Amino acid sequence: MRIDIFIILLIGAVLLYRWTRKAPPAKDEEFSPGEPKSTEMVLDPNCSTYIPETEAIKATIAGRDYCFCSEKCAEIYREKKSAV
Repeated sequence: MRIDIFIILLIGAVLLYRWTRKAPPAKDEEFSPGEPKSTEMVLDPNCSTYIPETEAIKATIAGRDYCFCSEKCAEIYREKKSAV
């Protein structure tokens, strides 16, 4: 009798777990149509941090395009270049 109750409770717990856990996204929902499937990493010339190009702060300094991890890094690099 007690084994029957244990098995019923175990099955109920497994079913409850499967019902409440988040289902993985469907294959169609993994990427939206406009979203790139891979992201190229770029190097911040100021702090040498690699960041995804899509998230980079882009700035043109002395006629050249650069990618930065933050506005602060862009400002510091701009100041360094103007001092040279």
